[in-house]
Amino acid sequence: MKPILEHVNVDKKQSVKIRTYTAADQCSPSGWHIHPEYEMVFIKNGNGVLNIGSQKIPYENGVLVFLAGNIPHTDFGNQDFPNNREVVIQFKKDFISNRLYAFPELGSIQDFLEEAKDVMVFEDQIKTELASKFLRFEHLDDVGKLINLLDILRKLSRTKSLENLMEGVTAPSQKHSDIKRLETVFEYVNTHYAQTITLSDMADKLGLTTNSFSRFFKQMTQRRFVYFLNDFRIQKAAELFKNSDDTVNQVMYQCGFTNPSYFTKQFRHYRKMTPTTYLKLLRNR
Repeated sequence: MKPILEHVNVDKKQSVKIRTYTAADQCSPSGWHIHPEYEMVFIKNGNGVLNIGSQKIPYENGVLVFLAGNIPHTDFGNQDFPNNREVVIQFKKDFISNRLYAFPELGSIQDFLEEAKDVMVFEDQIKTELASKFLRFEHLDDVGKLINLLDILRKLSRTKSLENLMEGVTAPSQKHSDIKRLETVFEYVNTHYAQTITLSDMADKLGLTTNSFSRFFKQMTQRRFVYFLNDFRIQKAAELFKNSDDTVNQVMYQCGFTNPSYFTKQFRHYRKMTPTTYLKLLRNR
């Protein structure tokens, strides 16, 4: 089965996307998917299976895994223990070429990432040594997260303690032109989500008819474009609720919604509660 090409929403004001999930608030399942971004996943405890490429790798007591881009995989987490934490870190390849390259002091990290062409699963000892640093992410601001990540990568770049190094795990064939087209859609939505975006707008950008664009997007992502757009905007709304003091109406407009009833309906669909309830829960913590 061909994996779905997933859009990784890295905020334009950030270099990396770092999310911490609990057993009760797990990472949204993506199924069998692929994306060009690097991904590192830390799972504190519990048992599971890493489904990566054609490999199935069982783990016990959590796991620390690093994937280079374009590696097909499923989600890695588990619900064995209520105190579990899953930290997912994703970043584009230009994080190396545009960011790290500017600092020669980070040369060892740059070399480590450039040599990480496949999949690395680190030994439990390394995962345990770095556990406190991964668990620290949920309490840090954006600057602290970046510094913490660089420290983790620095330590990983110095170790050869790998439980498994899978070579030659490659993506199923995808037309390069189709991937570039989809990336154009993702980047446009990432930049213009607060504005009106129609099927016709996106079709025009790709030089397609509206029907052809709809078929193309569904074939590549297994989702209709309007579902993807609403999901993306609701993710942005949730981020704004967490990181600002804006009201529900202010957040609604900032995320491209203009109808309060529709915004509430979509928020309830993707977050299983109304935006008002979500905001109250956040501010009563």
